[in-house]
Amino acid sequence: MATKTRFLVSAAFTTVAAFTAGSASAETATETRDVSEESPLIADKVIVTGQRATYAPPTASTGSREPVSILEIPHSISVITRQRIEDQNMAAIEDALSQVIGVTVSPWDTTTSQYRARGAILDLSYDGIAAFSTGGQPQFDLAMYDRVEVLRGPAALFRGSGNPSGSADLIRKRGRETAGISAAVQAGSWDNYRGELDFGGPLLESGQLRSRVVLAGQDRSYFHDRTGMNKWLGYGALDFDLTENTVLSVSAAYQDNATDSPSMGLPAYTDGRFLDVSRSTHVYPDWNRYAYETDEYTVDLTHETSGGWMFRARAMTGAQDYAYQDAYPSTGVNPNTMTTTYMRRAWDVWVGREALDAYVSGPVSLFGQTHHLTFGWGTQLYEWNQTGIATTQFPNVSIFNPNVIPQPALNYTSGSAGETKQTGAYAQARISVTQALKLILGGRVSDFENRSRTIPPGTATDWRTTTKETGEFSPYAGVVYYLRPNISAYASYTDIFIPQSAQQVTGETLDPRVGLQYEAGLKGRFFNDGLTAAIALFELREENRSLADTANPGFFLPAGEIEVRGWEFEIVGNPAANIDLSLGYSNLETEYTVHPTLVGQVTSPFEPEHTVKLYARYQFTSPGLERFFAAGGAQYSSGIIGTGVEGLREQGAFTVVNLQGGLQINKNTSLSLSVNNVLDETYWARVGGLNSYNTYGDPRSVMLALRAAF
Repeated sequence: MATKTRFLVSAAFTTVAAFTAGSASAETATETRDVSEESPLIADKVIVTGQRATYAPPTASTGSREPVSILEIPHSISVITRQRIEDQNMAAIEDALSQVIGVTVSPWDTTTSQYRARGAILDLSYDGIAAFSTGGQPQFDLAMYDRVEVLRGPAALFRGSGNPSGSADLIRKRGRETAGISAAVQAGSWDNYRGELDFGGPLLESGQLRSRVVLAGQDRSYFHDRTGMNKWLGYGALDFDLTENTVLSVSAAYQDNATDSPSMGLPAYTDGRFLDVSRSTHVYPDWNRYAYETDEYTVDLTHETSGGWMFRARAMTGAQDYAYQDAYPSTGVNPNTMTTTYMRRAWDVWVGREALDAYVSGPVSLFGQTHHLTFGWGTQLYEWNQTGIATTQFPNVSIFNPNVIPQPALNYTSGSAGETKQTGAYAQARISVTQALKLILGGRVSDFENRSRTIPPGTATDWRTTTKETGEFSPYAGVVYYLRPNISAYASYTDIFIPQSAQQVTGETLDPRVGLQYEAGLKGRFFNDGLTAAIALFELREENRSLADTANPGFFLPAGEIEVRGWEFEIVGNPAANIDLSLGYSNLETEYTVHPTLVGQVTSPFEPEHTVKLYARYQFTSPGLERFFAAGGAQYSSGIIGTGVEGLREQGAFTVVNLQGGLQINKNTSLSLSVNNVLDETYWARVGGLNSYNTYGDPRSVMLALRAAF
């Protein structure tokens, strides 16, 4: 795999080098790029007329099935555009989500991370189709996607069951409208090498058939010893105009990624303190390995009538095969001997998913106003099976010599399987009460079932239903009022359900947990629609959480409750033609409000109470400096306690500062140098338990990137 990645990087570098020699300009064919004549960049008497795409698109589709004005979505919405992905050299979903205000990214096992918002794990969707069980599973490389849209708060209307935190929707790239090619190569600290190629265009002279191919590869090490990761992605898309109003789109993606000796962070001393070791310390055997193969196939059919009604059906199928074998600390570290007990395990896992979503959406004229209706139905099936070996303990192992633990023989002795199925029908009405007042009403009825069984090499059993819900209704209500044509005020109520498997003493399964949210805010578009500003206040409650039935040990009561509240503001876009800006603040408080012992305590200790995120890019315009740009960012966190101990093992407030500078070599090619964590701040990106997940944030690093497009 390393050979494949190096070949891709070499090919991309060759392509970029060819571009730097100069070539004819062509329109960039990514949907988010504008080609207006504003804000020309002058370089060697060549006027570059392609305007940079804004960080603040005017519409988003994650709050509705079709693109809707940001001002008419009564929720907190953030969009990471393709332009920003390239400006900040983002490579993984974690990179994009870490820039979104109100979202916390916590390192997990080198291969992936956990994403949180508003007190819970953030869900994922792909082109509007909900994903199940995304935690712990690597996602496709960011090169495959055009943008990432993040809705914060319950998103049941279009996804059904899920967490009340919100949903990040990954929008894939489509066939290019015009022929074009782009390439990028990057090289950075800890032998981090990466290459991307993106090319395609019309395959027929009529333009009816459009293509796109994306290739990406990365081969890298990390600041901690011995860990290495290699991945490569291949993605292709075709869009075919069956008629003037009907488009068929198909895509296929494959990704192979493997991590040698991955890190789940450091253990702690048995007395609860952080280990007194350097950031490069690695406590896992060399033979630890996680390997993943992921594929995905989509079919998308869209038909639009002359009256503006849209019919769209989307089908998706995909699978992920992964195998892992590792040994990890299972207890705290003896501070005198620096030894601990390790656990060894190995699993081979297959995960598959299938989904279909179909809807009709269009305008209706009534009482002198135009309204918009959407009706849809969707179904999703998530399946998994795994086989593994029994875990084995290895006591008194030095954390500095984990290789004494032998690699396991892969003689699997146990197996299990499961599936989750959900279907649902939904409707949404966007009602124009007046030209300025919009009422958004909707709801979804969902059926949900989860079942599991054991499989060979264990003793096979019949399927057992662990959770089942029928006719679960999720309401949706919002109101938007335009104070001015470019400023709106809104309020909304949404909820979402989370099925439970715990049982009451009567034998009945607990009713689903329900996360319900009230939100109000203001949104505005300024500077000729180049900049969006938003402020939101929210209160979220999660009810029916399971609590142990003390009168009946082994059974539970649906009596627990938590409360999440806070406020956010975000400013993103272009306050001037040569400035790109993203600035946000998030305040978050979480607490148990009904619990036998935890009332008043924080429910989500991995999310800081206060967060500030800033990124700004400045294009020089003074004579002689027109080729240069400077950028920088900072992220402030008020600190986290995670699964640590207050006053003993926690991360206090910290700020990470990043800087970037670059040169527009010619109208097609740019070169940038990024210095991340420029002050070399030492901090814990995640605070874990005694055995693992105490994870240092990245030290100072540099990245050199060369990009070209024509």
